[in-house]
Amino acid sequence: MRKTKKLMSGIIAMGMAIALSIPVFADEVVPMSAVDSDFPTPFIGYTSSKSYNTGTRSKDNTTYNYVLNTSGFDLWVITRAGRDKSNQTKNGHAIVKSGEWFIANYVREKGYTSCFLNITTATSGTSGYLRGKWSPDSVGSCPVANR
Repeated sequence: MRKTKKLMSGIIAMGMAIALSIPVFADEVVPMSAVDSDFPTPFIGYTSSKSYNTGTRSKDNTTYNYVLNTSGFDLWVITRAGRDKSNQTKNGHAIVKSGEWFIANYVREKGYTSCFLNITTATSGTSGYLRGKWSPDSVGSCPVANR
């Protein structure tokens, strides 16, 4: 009985030490809509028949969409929302080069609460595997692909 009590006390003490060692920063709260989703590596091309649609995700605020393009070629990206899948991209589309980019959009401003991306290659004759990540909302700073 005494050994069991000591063992349980030790386990509880270790659990408390681990729990208290996890840093929490109240000023760095990130909404779930700003958590990145991986692209599933589909093969895409320049035409709409070779496009890829991300899954629809909740959009919590009026921030930019975020895209990390590691595909090795430029992307033509359209933010779509609503049952009619209307284009909510500022200037109609964004050309996303390699790296991290924001995409200006009107999703929340037009009353929508979720969106998805429609993606093709940006250059005729180019095709390949889509690689990278995206999120409907953003934090931090990146260049904007479609000012």
